[in-house]
Order: sequence, then structure tokens, then C-alpha cells
Amino acid sequence: VTVTDVDDAGTASIDRPQPQVDRLLSAGLLDEDDGVADERWRWARSEDGRRWTHIQGASAPQRSPTQADVGMYLRATVAYSDKFGSGKTASAVSANRVEARPPANAAPSFAGQDDDEATLYIDVARFVAESTAKGMPIGEPVSATDADEDILLYELLDTPDLEDGDDHARFTIDSLSGQIRVGKELDADPGETEDEDSTALTGDPALPGNEDADDADNSEYVLRVRASDPSTASATVNVIVRVTNVNEPPAFDDDAPTLLSVVENADPPVIRVGHGGPPIDADTYAVTDQDGSVTGPEGYDDTTYTYSVSGVDGDDFAFDSDGVLVFRTGHEPDFEDRSSYSITVEAHSGDGPRRRSTALDVTVEVVDGEDPGAVVLSQRQPEVGIAVHAAVSDDDGGVTVRRWVWELSEEVTVHRGAPSRECQDDPGTPGIDVVGEEGWTAIPGETSAVYAPKPADVGRCLRATAFYTDNVGRAQDKATGVLEVPVGRHGSFDTDPASDGGFVNAAPVFPDQDFDTEGDQSDRTSREVAEDTAENTVTGRNIGAPVRALDEDDDLLIYTLSGPDAEFFRIGRNDGQLKTETPLNYEVRSSYSVVVTATDPFGATDSIQVTINVIDVDDPPVITVITG
Repeated sequence: VTVTDVDDAGTASIDRPQPQVDRLLSAGLLDEDDGVADERWRWARSEDGRRWTHIQGASAPQRSPTQADVGMYLRATVAYSDKFGSGKTASAVSANRVEARPPANAAPSFAGQDDDEATLYIDVARFVAESTAKGMPIGEPVSATDADEDILLYELLDTPDLEDGDDHARFTIDSLSGQIRVGKELDADPGETEDEDSTALTGDPALPGNEDADDADNSEYVLRVRASDPSTASATVNVIVRVTNVNEPPAFDDDAPTLLSVVENADPPVIRVGHGGPPIDADTYAVTDQDGSVTGPEGYDDTTYTYSVSGVDGDDFAFDSDGVLVFRTGHEPDFEDRSSYSITVEAHSGDGPRRRSTALDVTVEVVDGEDPGAVVLSQRQPEVGIAVHAAVSDDDGGVTVRRWVWELSEEVTVHRGAPSRECQDDPGTPGIDVVGEEGWTAIPGETSAVYAPKPADVGRCLRATAFYTDNVGRAQDKATGVLEVPVGRHGSFDTDPASDGGFVNAAPVFPDQDFDTEGDQSDRTSREVAEDTAENTVTGRNIGAPVRALDEDDDLLIYTLSGPDAEFFRIGRNDGQLKTETPLNYEVRSSYSVVVTATDPFGATDSIQVTINVIDVDDPPVITVITG
């Protein structure tokens, strides 16, 4: 980011608020641009501050008013040039009209400000809480009195405590009121050395040798204020500013990171800065508390810190027992679901009434990792002559299939009524685990996404593998799908060649749903589900018992969902179990209608209409605060 310099306007000023005859006035120019030169000053006078008359010969920045100026406002105008060019001007007008020089003058006095009249010297005390913002007033104005009721000019004289080691002013003063203000934030905490130069003053008004404004330390500053009248008669007072300690919150280090990252699919997911380095822990978000530790009757310890996580996504994170920032149990980052989290890291110090906290907004970016692909086959149960369609998906997106490979296993012995998943890689059932990975043989010439089993395939398991590329990871990934049971002939688990003749497929049928009502209600049924509440908004909840069809051939059926409200629900492809897809609210809608269809390997189907009734539950009350 490049900041472009522009032409700043200059400002002029006159040093005294009340001009007086024969008392020197000084005008000054302030322009932040470099190259200020060729200053040419002119003075003018005016009775009303609107119509001005130039004063002959007044061409210097300093001028002493004359008798002709009495009752007039004075204006100083400067023409000059800077690095942006010439022709620049700035003007200042006196705050008051010029007054005549009095025959006698009483000097201003700070006697009324003395905090302790028993002492032989005049000093005043002011108090300011540490960390008070710049520009805020410090106590009451340090004001002098003047018997002539002159307009006074207040100044902070140079003292060792007026500026810090970097020449930054710790204090400023209003020139007309004597109000001292904070020039920079001050501290009064243990170990602070910001004002280590605090010291007693020398010169008028001197403090007695045994009175040096107490012992100068890091919470005390000694200043000197001068008030002068238009005749330049003046008085000076010593001002001791004491900084009082307040209970401050801890503060994060300046380099505390606000952008973190985690790679999806890692087990476990590790939160880091960037793509390397150690896991994020409490040390990464180290804080300090300037209040430190104090012993004694009212001692305290503000140097022990605890950490927590809040914010929009704070419920998904925590600091574990080792102080490491982790995802809560049961939550894993998924780039395809969300690419970032917004959290707030909170640090706490002190106990009881001294407990103070600070917060830092942090973004945790999810890095797209390599997601495993999946192959879905159009059949659960392969049959001779019935085409099986394969489709590959990958959450990384950009899937481009390079080739398909179809394979057959060794022949598997299957008995009628054996459990499904016989051909899946499941150690708990007989089947493909017996075959082993080396027991697969590629089917020559089959490289498309469709394959129709042949008579020679009967009794063998069938699998399809897609070799593809996606948007993330390796140049070529692969995914495999295995059909649940071996290839059959004209029926579930039917591997007998003699059964070719006279086979008639039996379509699936949804049974009568209500035996207490006369007639066949196989075309409709109902299910119930409780509405979601603030305590229970998890999608994917089961809705009653599965909606299942019967099949005389013991075929493995595939269940699909349609109908007017199908978008609000999903169904188990293999078991017909209805589940919620979105939160349900009885007060918004109490009934939905979907259609469940069961399909056998030969394409025969049966459908049933399902009415899903939402059950009303006791919602917690909501308090609404109305303002205005």
C-alpha cells in the first residue's frame, strides 16, 4: 500500500491571546509539507474582524502593537512556498482586540491553588488513572488569578518529565484555561520504567531541600506551569501529577496471529499458522497483565492466565488440557462444507472481582485436501444380461474419468438367504475377504461405465474401478465400487443354469399398511417425527420405522425418494429408512408428503405415498426486549 503525499494546507498562529501596546507578538507558520521557504509576512488591523487595513511596514513575523492598534483585531498573513509550489497563504487573527498598556499592572498569582498552605512554597497535585486516553483532562485546570482580570496565557515549561525518551510529550496544556491533558498513555504498573527520569525541580519556584515532590518513581511526574498576562508579568507553579493504578485487562502480544489454517481430512486435524510449524496453543496467544502480582493483606496475582474460545463458530473449538487449540470431539473440518471459521480467542487474568478479559478475533481457514472418491453402482444385485451403470464422485470436484476397469473375483459359495454385503470387503462375513486382493481378474475390453454380466460371471463378485483426475491432489486418483452379492441368474442368489427356462420375475410389493382397516392400504402409509427445537436441531434423524417392500425372489431392492416434499428428507438407499434433511418446525408446517419407490435388479418397481406428520413439542419461551 503506497500512501501518496498531497498538498497539506498550512496554518498560522499568534502566540498571545490578548495583544497589548508595546508587548511583542510573534506569529508562526505550520505546514507539514517539506520545503517551506520564502515566507513573506504582512499585518493588518480591523475594528470588526471583517474589513481589514494593511499596516505599513509590518512585514516581519514579530510585531509590537502601537497606540493606533488599540481596540483593533490584528491579523498576520504569510505567503510562502513548499515542495508543491509557491502561492501558498495562511492567516491568523488575534483572539481579542489590542488593549492599551495599563499605568500599573498586577502580576497573576497561583496562591489560591496551593494544596498545602502550611508550606512555604506553592505546589498543586493532580491525579490521573493509568491508561487514560490521550487528550483527556487531568483534574481541574491549574488556573491563576489576576487582580486586573487580564486574559492569561498558560504554558508548560520544560522539565525532565514533560517528554519521554523518544521526545513524545507526556502532557499538554490548554493555553487559555490552564487545563492539563494527557499527551500519551501513562502507566503505574510494577516494573514500568517509562518515566524513570522523574526528578525534583531546580530553580524558581524552588522546593525546599527536604521536599522533592516525594520520591520520584514510575507513577509520579513533576511539571511546571507558567501563567503570564498581556504585560508579560507571570507566575509559576509546580504541578505534581500522580498516576493511579487501575485493574487492567491482559493484553495479547503484538505478533499474536489472527489467521490460522487447518488441512481437511487430517486425523486428527491440526490447527497451525500457515501450512507448517507447531500446533497453535496458549503460548501462541501469550498475554501479559501489567498489574503483575502483589503480596500483602490485599494481595493479588494477575499473572496466571486461562483461555477460552467464543465467537460465531466458537462452539466448534476449545483449548484442551495441554493448552492446544483443537476442534471439539465430533467436529471435523471439511473444505467442501465450509472454507473458514470465525472465532474469538479470549484470555482471562485475575480471580473474582479482579477477573479481566481480552479478546482477539481469529479466522481459521480450511485448506482443501485430498478427498477420497466413491463409485456408486446402479444395482445392489448383479444379474446376467442386466446392465450395471457405474458413476464416480469426489468432493474435490473437477472429476474427469480417464478409464474404467471391471473385475471379477474367484467364485464365491453363496447359500440362499445369506446376508447382504457378501461381496463387500467385510471381515465379519464370508466373501471377498476370502478372495483377497490378488483374487480379482480384469474383464478384457470393458473400459466404459456400463457392464452387463455374462453367464460365465455367475457366482463371482463384480467390482468397478474408476481412474480419474480431480481438482486436488495426485494427477490420477482411483475409486472402487463392489456389488453386494455375486452375479446371479434370473433371481437373487440363483446360480443354477437349469433355471433359465420359464423364469418370471416377481416385482417388489409394499405390504398392507393397516390391517385394522378394510381394504388394501399398500399405496399409502404415514410416519411421525418430533419437531426440531433449540436443543435439538440435528438433521439426519430417523423418521419412524423404515418403509420397506417385500420381494418373492429375495432380490436386493434399491429405495428412492420423490414427491412434492422430497427436498426436505432423504432415504436410505438399501434399507428404506427416512431421515430429516432440514430442521422441521411444527408451527411453520405440520405435514409433508413424499413417495418411496422400491426397484429390483430387473427394473420392476412399486411405490407408496408416505405422509410425514410433525409432532408438536414444548418450545422454550422467547423474551423480546423492545427499546425506544
